[in-house]
Amino acid sequence: MINILPEIISNIRMGNYRYIGSGSARNVFDLENGYVVKIAKNQAGIAQNRTEYQISFYDNSDLFARVIQVSDDFIFLIMEKAKKINNFSYICRYFNIRNNRELANLSKLQNIQKKYNLLWSDLFRSSSWGILDGKPVIIDYGYTKAVSERYYFAF
Repeated sequence: MINILPEIISNIRMGNYRYIGSGSARNVFDLENGYVVKIAKNQAGIAQNRTEYQISFYDNSDLFARVIQVSDDFIFLIMEKAKKINNFSYICRYFNIRNNRELANLSKLQNIQKKYNLLWSDLFRSSSWGILDGKPVIIDYGYTKAVSERYYFAF
């Protein structure tokens, strides 16, 4: 794979990519080519990028937007760009469910939630989902139980 990260980093510094949004640990920019770049702002963001990379690498379900490249230090992560979901009802219609409880009972979701220690609270948020090829996919899956405990609820 060709390393396009130096070009992306340069374009971000010059303001050539549209800012999509951010969370407490990462900023997201649209690369305008069907992909986004997630940039870690802190150690929690690096951990989330690392987690998304690992899940994407090992998972064979069709429930996640795929990571295509990551920097060696996990500060930069490039992922497929999914269309934004504005309303959770799209996910409910797609899976033929009525509410979060029914979503949690779907075996496909239970399997990935257990396998990767994903937090149900994130899986129930429409901002964690997007649409690729007409199907809902999880686009924000780096905030696992382990990341939460290490970076957000440390005492």
